[in-house]
Amino acid sequence: MAACGALCQSEPPSPDLLEGLHFNGSNVSEAQRQEMRAWKSLPDAPSFQPPTQAEKFQAFVDEARSPLILGAVGVNAGVMREAELEHFTPGPQPSFAALYRVALIQKESSAFFGKYLYPSLLKQDPRYYASTSDSFMGRATYAASRIFITRDDSGKRRVNTSYFLGVLTSVAIATAYRPYWARSTSGAFNNFGTTIGSDAGINVLHEFGPGIRQMVNAHTPRFVSRIEERITHEQFPSDVEARIPAGR
Repeated sequence: MAACGALCQSEPPSPDLLEGLHFNGSNVSEAQRQEMRAWKSLPDAPSFQPPTQAEKFQAFVDEARSPLILGAVGVNAGVMREAELEHFTPGPQPSFAALYRVALIQKESSAFFGKYLYPSLLKQDPRYYASTSDSFMGRATYAASRIFITRDDSGKRRVNTSYFLGVLTSVAIATAYRPYWARSTSGAFNNFGTTIGSDAGINVLHEFGPGIRQMVNAHTPRFVSRIEERITHEQFPSDVEARIPAGR
C-alpha cells in the first residue's frame, strides 16, 4: 500500500517534456523518455491537457504547409497515373499535372477534415506525439500505427475515426472533381489506400525527422554553419540578439 501510495503521488511530467514529445521525438533525451515511461505506467496517472480548438486548427495548418505533403501528393498522382494506364477509359487521358492537381486537392482537404473538422466534432486529438521507445522498430511501428490509433480529448486511446472519415470525405471530393468518364469505384479505393500508406510514411518521417536533421547538422562544415547563422541574423536580427547573453 505504501509503495502504491508513493507511485500515485508521483509528479506528472512537465509541460516542456510533453511539448517536446509533440512532433519532436528524436530530440527527446533518454532521461526524458524514461520519465515518460515511468509516468505512463502509474495506475492513476493524470490526463494531459486537452487540445484547444486553436491547437487543432494549428495541427491542420502544420499538416497543410508541410513540405512532405508535396512529395506524398506526387506519389499519389503517380499511382493514379499508373492505374489509369492499366485500365483504359474512353475520352482524353488526363496529364500528370491534372492528376497532381486532383491529388493535391484530395490531400489538402484530407488534412482539413482529418486534422481539424472531424477531431473537433468527435473530440479527438489530431496531434502526433513521439514514441518513448528506445528501438528503431518500436518507434517505426508506433509511428505507422498512429494512423489507426489516436487519443481523445481526455487522453484515452481511441480508434482514429476522425482520420478515416477525413480520408473518405477527401476521396469523395477528389472523385467528384474529376470528369464523369474518369471516375471509378476501383480508382476511389486505390486513392484511399494510397493516402493511408503515404500518411503512415509521413508519420515515420515525423518520428525520425528531428534526429536526421540533428545528425546532418552535426556533420555540416563550419563555413556552411556560419553562412546559415549570417542569413538567420539578417532575417531575424531581434531573435538572434535576444538569445545572446548580456555582456558578450
